[in-house]
Amino acid sequence: MNMNGMPKVGELIEVDATGIDDRGQGLATLEAGADERALLVPGLFPGERASVRIEALARHALRAHGRVHELLRASPSRREPPCSRHEQHQRAPGDRRPKPSCGGCPLMGLELDAQREAKRAWILREYGLELDGPDGIIGGIIGGAEFDYRWSSKRVVGGEPGRLRLGSRAAGKRRGDHIADMRGCLVDHPRIRDGFDALELLANELGIEPWGEAGGDLRYVWAKTNGTQLLLTLICGAESSRAARELGPRLHELGIADGVACSVQSSSGNAIRGGAPQAIAGLAQLDLDAGLELGPLGFLQPNPEVAALAYRDLVALPNGQPPPPAELAFDLYAGAGVTSRLLRERFERVIPCESYPESAARLGIEPQTVEDFARAWLDAASPTPALVVANPPRAGLGESVCASLRELAAPRVHLMSCSPQSLAADLDRLRPDYELVALRGYDTLPQTAHLELVAWLSRRPQSPA
Repeated sequence: MNMNGMPKVGELIEVDATGIDDRGQGLATLEAGADERALLVPGLFPGERASVRIEALARHALRAHGRVHELLRASPSRREPPCSRHEQHQRAPGDRRPKPSCGGCPLMGLELDAQREAKRAWILREYGLELDGPDGIIGGIIGGAEFDYRWSSKRVVGGEPGRLRLGSRAAGKRRGDHIADMRGCLVDHPRIRDGFDALELLANELGIEPWGEAGGDLRYVWAKTNGTQLLLTLICGAESSRAARELGPRLHELGIADGVACSVQSSSGNAIRGGAPQAIAGLAQLDLDAGLELGPLGFLQPNPEVAALAYRDLVALPNGQPPPPAELAFDLYAGAGVTSRLLRERFERVIPCESYPESAARLGIEPQTVEDFARAWLDAASPTPALVVANPPRAGLGESVCASLRELAAPRVHLMSCSPQSLAADLDRLRPDYELVALRGYDTLPQTAHLELVAWLSRRPQSPA
């Protein structure tokens, strides 16, 4: 023990897991007098008890990290992870030097219903967001299949020429930048899974060089499918890329991909999107439902089956009924235009706003940030929309957009969010003028802690000035 009674790094202690965190790690509490720390333990699930070895104590946060040494009481919902490359299969209890393993499915060791309950409890405990149900209008967490659901997936490229590997960066600072093997990933759509495996083999036959800090070639691969066709985008480190010149055309010639594109990302850091994509061979875009098209770097919801349910609800009322016909609606962060199309079924005029150039071009609009769009609309004293729909990125709406929405004063605002943290912050910013009517969760990424949320807000009655 430390002077304050906290356990030391390397010490074994017994703990009870009370929940999960935003990365799907087990959550327990360390107490020593008046001091309290959150203990995060991968592979430990709510209700379980384990002997845990302390691996790190955060210096600037009340947080500690540990690893399961021995499971003392297992959850009745615990199962053997179906994926052979799951971290639990790569590391024996007490092993302090694990192989690099994929950490992308931290909840796979739990049955699906228990995963969803853990997510529901996490967002309520951490952010005060309570999903409506089971007896409310909105019914808890909606989800589809637990495997083969990803229609958009990315890989980091590692290894060396002839031994190139596609995978993910292994988590944990002791693993550095090692690439975890993801061959045969169970959550990827079979078309994507087969495409990645074939690309890896072909790249090694050609001796393609992975990108690294000292330079190189192939950096990432981004795959998208519409359920039948496959579009592969090679993210290269420089314009002079053998991967683009030689690998790309062969991927199409051999029928591995229906379309191949490349994009250059030469900056430091881990950003995947590079410069404007260039078509190499075959299809330059994927055709989606209802005539929508998606380009090489365009955003596609990884789980379109469940995302479609969220989009449908986003443009409807909380009880599932369509909104009353009206003249004007805004679709902010419109992306590929799915919600714009749905809104046009009920509104005479729908105005989308999108900042990413490729997506904006497909919507037939100029790229523009929501901040600039809202400011220009307010400055012009233009009509107030009957409904504002917004699906912002993980960072949320933020102070400026929330202030503009309050000033715009639309009767209804419907928000879709991939981050309960940013959604909770945005709801607080909007609370003076809007009340939360209903909240629903969509399990778009089973096996992970991710949860997509749709929130329905109604403008509060305003007191006369």
